[in-house]
Amino acid sequence: MASLSLRRVINLPRLILAAALLVAASSALAQPPVAPFNLDYRLKSEGIPFSITATRSLHQVQGGLWKMEVSARNWLGEIRETALFNWQSCTPQSSYYGYMRKGLGRVKEAKLHLDHEAGIAASERTGKDMLSYPISDAATDELSVSLALQCALAEGKQDIRLDVADEKKLEQQHFKVVGQESLNVDGKRLKTVKVQRIRAEDSERQTFMWFAPSHNFLLVQLLQKNNDGEHVMTLQSLEGL
Repeated sequence: MASLSLRRVINLPRLILAAALLVAASSALAQPPVAPFNLDYRLKSEGIPFSITATRSLHQVQGGLWKMEVSARNWLGEIRETALFNWQSCTPQSSYYGYMRKGLGRVKEAKLHLDHEAGIAASERTGKDMLSYPISDAATDELSVSLALQCALAEGKQDIRLDVADEKKLEQQHFKVVGQESLNVDGKRLKTVKVQRIRAEDSERQTFMWFAPSHNFLLVQLLQKNNDGEHVMTLQSLEGL
């Protein structure tokens, strides 16, 4: 009996060490691939003589559920996009995406609910019938794409494909690192990685994004070229990063 008690005492430090390692491993696993943030960006569109400030934020809601949001408001109206998701490795596995635009006495809304267990997405849009379509288990949403890219770039990936669900369908989007550039942010030069969305050769749309390796590949700038000109979103300040 004495030898049994002695063996327990001898093994106790080993048990404590094992428990400590398990706690440390659990804490490491609990860390999200992308850290929470709350940042202001400047929106500028071709043909519009003024810019708009947009707030882009990411925070944990509860448990493993995360919320991504972009909002902008001025005297003309308001735009808000919201996404809810759980991290699945580097992919924000979306459960909800919402879009609201208000201005000139009109309100336009879209809501997308993604049921990964059933493999179905259901979309509701102002003035449209409800639409449903099948989705993959790795489906994310339009708003969370930048987070998936941020995580993939931090892992060293150069060629990235994502299953992205919007209000109409699921499509695989292809992104590729196309170079490195230095951008001026808040009066400072910041080295960035330039990423392009690869579209069909006959597409009139072009999308480029710049991410900062020195800040965990945070999105610094986004450029969208459409038929109506260029639309640019640029980080206003590095303060607090």
